[in-house]
Amino acid sequence: MYARVPARALQVLEAHEQGINAVRFSCSSDLLATGGTDRVVKLWELRAGTLTHRATLDGSTEGVTCVEFDHTGRRVLAASFDRSALLWRLGDSNPKVTLTGHSRKVTAARFTSAPHQVVTGSADRTIRLWDLQRAACVQQVETPSFCSDLVCSDNCIISGHFDSKIRVWDGRLGGCVQELPSQGRVTSLDLSYDHRQVLSCCRDDSLQLVDLRRWSHDRVVFRAEGFKCGSDSTKAVISPDCSYVAAGSADGSVYVWRVSTAILETRLLEEHRSPVNAVSWSLSGEYVVSVDKSRRAVLWSDF
Repeated sequence: MYARVPARALQVLEAHEQGINAVRFSCSSDLLATGGTDRVVKLWELRAGTLTHRATLDGSTEGVTCVEFDHTGRRVLAASFDRSALLWRLGDSNPKVTLTGHSRKVTAARFTSAPHQVVTGSADRTIRLWDLQRAACVQQVETPSFCSDLVCSDNCIISGHFDSKIRVWDGRLGGCVQELPSQGRVTSLDLSYDHRQVLSCCRDDSLQLVDLRRWSHDRVVFRAEGFKCGSDSTKAVISPDCSYVAAGSADGSVYVWRVSTAILETRLLEEHRSPVNAVSWSLSGEYVVSVDKSRRAVLWSDF
């Protein structure tokens, strides 16, 4: 899990037919999922520093906004502009479950700590908890603002919003138990591997790292000359050992900061020709993948 600072591009792929909105490594670090405006999720095998296309998952009728693996790596979850979330089993290109009920695009879909539950957030200002066995919504809460992203810890659900707030909900969505002001309109959230910190990316061109054990007292803000959050859904990431944070910029670069100093560690240049929408760091710590608005995926490492 020791995170190596990426230094050079190992591979550049024209991975989708249109822009790529989301990217995520599996827990085993040997599989990668990308979701695009072209309405598909693609799975890639990572071996010896090379990504190889493994499968294309169909079912969404509009662009994919979010992708995630469960902890086993055998299920893939995605959110879509078509107001649904979809679940696939590895080895099957058609969705096993489709969750419908939101009235606007679904911006986030995440597995909870319960084995047959997922949570979704939407532009319709609701967060919904779903039972996968019944493909049914079992709880819904109205939120004051557009929900841009969600993460799930063991006993709570954390949501980011366009009203510059991060909200903490109890695990059953019974109510909001904490509200934290952010630096600006929240575009994404990422939860650290140890579930102790949450990273937000904001439209004021900053990242903010908050210690969940000390909400009001311990936060680190990351900025850099040239870094600009490129969209309302730009996704940032924490390295698996919590030593670094990374985000893509509107200028096509990937910025990496050291957490202990909040100082920019490196800026990855040249491979992207359009705004970088999302970044994922492998749990092994060896690789970073960034994806952009013009369908390109870049695999980075320090080798």
